[in-house]
Amino acid sequence: MKSKPVLFMVLLLFLSHGHASGSENIRIAIANNVKSAVIESPSGLMTEGTGTGEGQRKMVIWPDAVGSAPLRFSSQGDFTSVNGRSYRGVIEIRKKQNGLLLVINDLDLEDYLLGVIAEEIPHDWEFEALKAQAVAARSYALYQKRNGGKRPYHILATVSSQVYTGKRGERERTSRAVRETRGMVLTYGGGVIQAFFHSSCGGHTENASRLWNIDEPYLKGVDCDCQEISKYGVWEKRFSLPAVAAALRKKGYRVDGVQTLEIDGITPAGRVRNVAVRDPRGTTSVPAESLRAAIGYSLIPSVFFELETEENEVIISGRGMGHGVGLCQWGAREMAQRKQDYQSILNHYYPGTAISSIP
Repeated sequence: MKSKPVLFMVLLLFLSHGHASGSENIRIAIANNVKSAVIESPSGLMTEGTGTGEGQRKMVIWPDAVGSAPLRFSSQGDFTSVNGRSYRGVIEIRKKQNGLLLVINDLDLEDYLLGVIAEEIPHDWEFEALKAQAVAARSYALYQKRNGGKRPYHILATVSSQVYTGKRGERERTSRAVRETRGMVLTYGGGVIQAFFHSSCGGHTENASRLWNIDEPYLKGVDCDCQEISKYGVWEKRFSLPAVAAALRKKGYRVDGVQTLEIDGITPAGRVRNVAVRDPRGTTSVPAESLRAAIGYSLIPSVFFELETEENEVIISGRGMGHGVGLCQWGAREMAQRKQDYQSILNHYYPGTAISSIP
């Protein structure tokens, strides 16, 4: 008779440890086109499908050691180190057609988020803003997993997707935000949404359709009070015209001897659509986001700007940080400071969506 309560407790422990129904794994490309990978575990490495390195504490993997099947490593402890950075879950190493290595971290979605949130939003911000970020990041990752095609990974570990640094990115408050929103995602029409987010919108978020080829009802622009607190309220950058020309040429634009840059169309929210780049051969229209990518996202924080050409340089004066679509992190903080909960924050920035368990 005593076995029944014991069995019940074991079942509860099993479910609470992340194996409940609906648990999701995700695969992150943590290193791409590398010549080697150093795999370490102080407690000893475990391998899947091969005895290579079983029990060793450190291995250097070269492309010649990887065949048609990938190598998979995990740790007898909690973390496995790759090139000096520690990760939960399994490390998978694949040899690409170009002879270089692709390193993938395969782990539970919730464990993945532990290494994301503090990299995307300050961990000491208001807790409701952290929870809103956790739900948005979970939704974004799951959308990429379900709609990313046949790549061997689901998402990148960089700003091109969302920043993930494994154990290094884990903080107590952001980890608690992940736990308290476990399995919660944003949905529209029954499906998980593409939950874009950015740092600071400059006062109004942008319709995704006006920047990209994405037209979703939940990615429409909304008013935002981020300007009251954002450190990216206003900014000014100066670049020499030869430097702008060189940056554009690296991106494939045929420009030389750039004479002026002028705004060529803006969105209703005020963001620049295109920039007219004039040189002795004529005028080239460059999408504003492409100009930003060419010069550097950190150097031109957003496309919410004005232009002025002065002698041999261009002066770019703007506001905000990031693409401006979806959740504005500084705006989320401002709402949290006004005692708005994470549900209200998400409903504001993703209109018409629902917050529910992973479908």
